[in-house]
Amino acid sequence: MTQVQVQVVESISAIISSELEKAKQTNPFFTRFPESAKAEDFKWCMHLYHLSKHFGELLKLRWERFPNVDHDVFSTHYEEEKDHAEMLRKWMLDLGLDDPEEAFPNYETENFISLQYRAVSSMSENLSLLLVNSTAEGYAHAMYLHAFDILQKAGFTNLEYWEVHCEADEEHSDVYHLIKEMNEKELKEAEHLVAYTCESLNAMLASWFR
Repeated sequence: MTQVQVQVVESISAIISSELEKAKQTNPFFTRFPESAKAEDFKWCMHLYHLSKHFGELLKLRWERFPNVDHDVFSTHYEEEKDHAEMLRKWMLDLGLDDPEEAFPNYETENFISLQYRAVSSMSENLSLLLVNSTAEGYAHAMYLHAFDILQKAGFTNLEYWEVHCEADEEHSDVYHLIKEMNEKELKEAEHLVAYTCESLNAMLASWFR
């Protein structure tokens, strides 16, 4: 890595790590995640389903927008994510929950989805990698590790959807080596938008457990 890339990694990773550690201590997703196997405790997964559904679509949009990048992250990320929403929907229906297609996500979830669409449709390749992969997938990795551990202890056995994310999201968030040269202004913008993404993620996760 060049000195500039090292600076980006140190600066951006510090923001994400700090915000994620605060979330683990205070965000209801981490402090109030249901420890039982009762279906009514997982109605909030409806919001996660809609996020997952849109996430696949926005990854497809990014791949189409950047067809000639010198890596395969955009193509493989879409291919690996495109079926995940249906996996979660099946898990919910098997649990006895209502079909998430019959409801709308809350505004906090809509806001985060919109931010991710913005990241892939109008931002640079660097910013898209930092917001979608480093930040959103970095948070997702922590979320799914936390959820999978509790779900196992609660006695769930059909956990393919949750388990696959424990591995995939760690890989999807590891993209710092792909960041191209950034000047000081671009780095400042990246820091601002990564911090904003963390705030949006925190608000969304907290809203699921109101």
